[in-house]
Amino acid sequence: MQEQLLKNPAGVREEKLITQRCIVGALVSEPESIHAGTILMIPGFSGSKEDFVAIMPILSSLGWHCFAIDQYGQPATYGSNNENDFTIDLLAQDVIDIANSFTEPIHVIGHSFGGLVSQIAVSKSPKSFASITLMCSGPGALPRNRWGGLPRLVKATDKYNMATIWFLKTVAEKMVGYRKFSRKVRKWRRQRWIKTNPLSIKTIGNMLMHIDPVSEKLIKTLENHKVPVLVMSGEKDDIWPLPVQQELAQKLNGQYVEIFGAGHSPAREMPDKTAIEIDTFLKAI
Repeated sequence: MQEQLLKNPAGVREEKLITQRCIVGALVSEPESIHAGTILMIPGFSGSKEDFVAIMPILSSLGWHCFAIDQYGQPATYGSNNENDFTIDLLAQDVIDIANSFTEPIHVIGHSFGGLVSQIAVSKSPKSFASITLMCSGPGALPRNRWGGLPRLVKATDKYNMATIWFLKTVAEKMVGYRKFSRKVRKWRRQRWIKTNPLSIKTIGNMLMHIDPVSEKLIKTLENHKVPVLVMSGEKDDIWPLPVQQELAQKLNGQYVEIFGAGHSPAREMPDKTAIEIDTFLKAI
């Protein structure tokens, strides 16, 4: 389910959103009639708004006004050449600014690293959010045995440009039998990578290895503010271990759901199942 990255489906359009510090590239899909609420989707490390494009029309057909953004440093929100602009607090503030631009609290969905950002955002401004969904995310840094090539990737950003890093990355992935994509998808993924700010790769890569637990702040916030929580993982997710995600749901007093047949990207791999689970959770609040 990668071909949907190549072209926005009917009903999904490009839009620009404004935060205190930048203009954010976004995809938007609107419901035709009933308005169930607003959903803001936050992509993960080296990702983009297109990671949600397969579930947006489905959710909008169920009444949801959907926004998926490129975080600061991602292609449509490229950002600066100042490393200090890429802290998780500033990324979370972008999410808060967007949430506060609406007339009602919104539902935030954070995928992978986007889930860490979403947890900080809800911790800082719980009244801005009607719920939080953590999709294949965790409580903080990845376990060391899940770092993979992250240390080498982070170091490479100081030596090479993004095109060279992509070439080296691709060679390494072929050697270990990494998943294969069609020629068109490989070309699209390469262009997305090249258009990503290298400081985003460097700073977020470091955070994924070394950031302090962010869930502790959210746990404390939830003691005084009721924000419903859904933790969603793919059955075959190989980033944060499934027991870690299950424990996170328990600590946040949230619901847990596993998308069978999906890996680390349920919104791309199993969009129908993923959208239905999200809709079911949100409409039960």
